[in-house]
Amino acid sequence: MLCHGSLSSASVVKAAFDEFSLLSGLYANHAKSNIFTSGVSPTINQQLFNLFGYMVGSLPICYLGIPIISSRLRLRDCSPLMDRVSGRLASWLNQGLSYAGRLQLIVSILTSLQVFWASYLCLPKNVLNIIEQKFKSFLWNEIKGDSKGAKICWSDVCLLKKEGGLGIKDLSSWNKALMIRHIWILSYGTNNLWSSWIKAYHLKDAYLWEAKAPCTCSWNWRKLLHIWPLVRPLIQYFIGNSSSTSLWFDNWHLDGPLLSK
Repeated sequence: MLCHGSLSSASVVKAAFDEFSLLSGLYANHAKSNIFTSGVSPTINQQLFNLFGYMVGSLPICYLGIPIISSRLRLRDCSPLMDRVSGRLASWLNQGLSYAGRLQLIVSILTSLQVFWASYLCLPKNVLNIIEQKFKSFLWNEIKGDSKGAKICWSDVCLLKKEGGLGIKDLSSWNKALMIRHIWILSYGTNNLWSSWIKAYHLKDAYLWEAKAPCTCSWNWRKLLHIWPLVRPLIQYFIGNSSSTSLWFDNWHLDGPLLSK
């Protein structure tokens, strides 16, 4: 829940919590709840603590297992993700699984472990490399848990089966594909709280392709803007009522955007 940093605004939120608890019988867990403030005095912090009974927290924190930070995502920030992968692998080692069995576990279970993270964060390359190294070790050498004796280049393994690969997703490409969804929502999707905030705070009514990455913006927003040039040439436009198409910037003409001519 978000509100202004004032006691009156917080009181409205507290009243809503109390009414919800009265009607549903559900109550917030004080041990797992925190108040996060910005730009308020210690006096206000104390008043909010007295009102809610929650401890005043500090960033960064993890929400639904994902670190909430604005700075560069580091290796240690992604340790919960890598630990989950390692934990699954440890439970399967030395089980006498066939190549086909290990391949199926990688495709159906291990790659899905990072989908939630990859859907919201541009994961660092070293994190993806470490996870893929774990995949290689499990696929090629289950007992020892190392990648010695690899039978084929990993880039070929990640090709589609119809292209001669094994159908394992390339984690870097998969991460970019999932982040492209956010670009689509910003450009052509329906408005939600996140897209409305991005348009008001970062874009300020400008087009996405006009957006710059200021030094004060978050690392994830900067990485998202770096993906946009890869996506734009792949977008095709069909002339309709032009309500969501820019005459000058969009690639609706066979010769490309008019502004680039």
